[in-house]
Amino acid sequence: MSTNAFKSLFIKSLDADAGSAATAGGLLFLRGVVGGIIFYVHGWHKLDGGIEWLRTGERWPLAEEVAAMHFPAPVASAFAATAVQFLCAPLLSLGFCTRLNAAALTAVLGVAIAQNVGAHRDPQLAVLYTVVVAAFVLLGGGQFSLDTKLNRLVQNQQ
Repeated sequence: MSTNAFKSLFIKSLDADAGSAATAGGLLFLRGVVGGIIFYVHGWHKLDGGIEWLRTGERWPLAEEVAAMHFPAPVASAFAATAVQFLCAPLLSLGFCTRLNAAALTAVLGVAIAQNVGAHRDPQLAVLYTVVVAAFVLLGGGQFSLDTKLNRLVQNQQ
């Protein structure tokens, strides 16, 4: 690689244009991955555990951990948190009502941080999820989101 090509590549890497296609693609990728992981690993699996608890009375660790945090109605609280992760995460992935879904997920994941600390588990992963999802409250869904598409439809009808 020539010096000029390297210099050009380096200068392009410094581009911080928030409206660029690369930035929009990065937001799409991050939304998709984070929303997908939260939905599948946390929402789906917690919902599966809750349904098994309802069907068979099998131990549901999430409800026990919520009870240990002295939340009122721990089973209902556990189902509410599960519902947020199960419903809001895929909507975040799609960029639909991104800020609202990210805010709901931020609240639930913030409690997950406290839950991990209270259970003497490493809260790093919960902190990472919370920070990334909280950033979407500020950033929105980006150019490649349903929010942008809906906003354009609304603007065209006015």
